[in-house]
Parts: sequence; C-alpha cells; structure tokens
Amino acid sequence: MLLEHSSKNKKILLLVSAVILIAGVFLSLYSSVIFQEGNPWPQIKSIAQLKFSGKNIVQLSGSDNKFMTESKNGTIIHDFMKTKGYEFTGQMGSGYFFKSLTGQNAVVTHKYYSRHYSLWTIAENNNSESNNLWTTITNDQSVTFQYPKELLAKYVSVVEWPPIIKIETGAYSCKTTPLEVSSMSNITSERMVDDRTYCVNIKNEGATGSVYSLYTYTTIKSDELVKVSFTLQLANPEIDKNVVVPFTIQDSKSGRESLASEYDLKQLLKKTLENTNWRLMSDGVSYRLGVLNGRLKGYESEEDLLKLVKN
Repeated sequence: MLLEHSSKNKKILLLVSAVILIAGVFLSLYSSVIFQEGNPWPQIKSIAQLKFSGKNIVQLSGSDNKFMTESKNGTIIHDFMKTKGYEFTGQMGSGYFFKSLTGQNAVVTHKYYSRHYSLWTIAENNNSESNNLWTTITNDQSVTFQYPKELLAKYVSVVEWPPIIKIETGAYSCKTTPLEVSSMSNITSERMVDDRTYCVNIKNEGATGSVYSLYTYTTIKSDELVKVSFTLQLANPEIDKNVVVPFTIQDSKSGRESLASEYDLKQLLKKTLENTNWRLMSDGVSYRLGVLNGRLKGYESEEDLLKLVKN
C-alpha cells in the first residue's frame, strides 16, 4: 500500500516537474513577446475573448484606451472608430488619424503584440489646435502647413525637419524608375497618399557609416506643383552580443494597406531567411508613406544557431 502511494506521488512529482520545465522553456523563448507590455494578463484575457466571444475587437482590462484585434483584419479599427462617430482622414506610419463631424480629432497608434494579434491605442482630442502631435508653420513663400513634431517610425531619425515645401509652376509628370534598372541610390515611383497621387523620388547616400535618404514628394494642387522634401537618417548597425541591422525598403505596390504591406513583407522575410542565420526581430516591421522599416538580427554563437535549427 505504501509502495503504491509512493509510486503515485512520484508520478505526480514528475508530471509537475515536466509542466514547470516546459513552462520555463516557453517563457525563456517567448518572454520578450509575453512581457513586452509588462503584466501579460490583460493581453492573455483579450486573446481569449477574441477567440471565444466572437468579437472583432476587445478592450484591454484596466485600460480606457487600449484595444486588441486579430492582425489579419487591418480595417476593423476603421469600422470601430466609425461607431464612435469618427471618419478616417489619413495615416502616418503606425499612426491612424480620424476626425468627427464636430471637429474632434483622434489618433490611433498600432503595434503588433504578436504575429497574430495587434494592439491599438486611441488618443482623442477635443481641440485640434491643442493636438500635441502636430505643429503649424509658415514658410518664406507664405505657405502655411502642419507637420508632425516627431515621426511615428522606428530606426529612423530626421536630419532636415520640418519638411521643405515649394510651390512651382509647370505640368505634373512622373518618370518612374523601371524595376530592371532601379538602384538603391535613386528611385522614382508614383504613390497614392490620402487619395492624392504623388511622384516620389528617393536618393540614398552613405557617409561616415550612416545612410541618408532625401525624399521628394511632388503633386499637383490648384494647377500648381507642390514639392515636399525632407532628409532622414537610417539607424546604424548595432554590434553587441549579436549583430542587428536596420533596413528600409519601399513598397512597389501603390495603394496597398499598411497592415497588408507589413504582413506580406514579414512573410517574405520569414521564407527568405529560413535557411540563414538571420531573423526578423520581434518588434517586426513598421510602415510609413509606402516605406517599410525594421531590424534583422544575425546569430553567431553555437547555442543560438542550435536554437535556429530546432525552430
């Protein structure tokens, strides 16, 4: 009787130990994702609600302005904001801009919690003049415009800011760069931004270990050419335990939704890097005005390479 009881206790102990071991391995592998927002319980609860309640969007417990959706549904936030009386007005990177009929503004910022789930933070503002994301300036051509105080983009810093806006006479034309002769140093393409067609030219130059990109957006308005230009600096590679390399590319498909563009690039990178020692970092890919950026990590140690093989 005692032997039977002891054997049963050993089985329970082994089972508990196995569960603890599996949980420990799981947490060590995915802790950066699970704990990226601190306490993971609100996110875990929201994922369960999305799975079993039939809802498309759920509010995170303990938060007034944070919501979660499945990542595959990129337009659900538009529909949700419409129920709150807002209409979509534009997008800048991970920021989505809305305005109500009463003049109230709202900014919704997007972040991937994982490959399958997205987090949305909604900031509402009753007075558009006090919106601290934007500022107003008048240039030497007496052109008054608004621009964001800072970019909602990762791994990119501004060099020339605010943007330079010039008004010129002439006819709009855009000689796009054919893919077969394009180079990273000079690319011209047409893009749709907020239902307006722009001719976008990007010139890349390298200096002292950095990459500088001069962007020029040209469009026609009131029979005049409007040119908007600014210079961005791409982040340098980080060399520590691993090598981390930022990247920036332009989406060649005009009019593609930002979430769809981010998802397609992540899937392409996953497939392309499968048999290499490089991986897309957990913070993923961000999108702004047709430009996608993110970071790749290179693994060198034997331990890290073994993990890649097992995964």
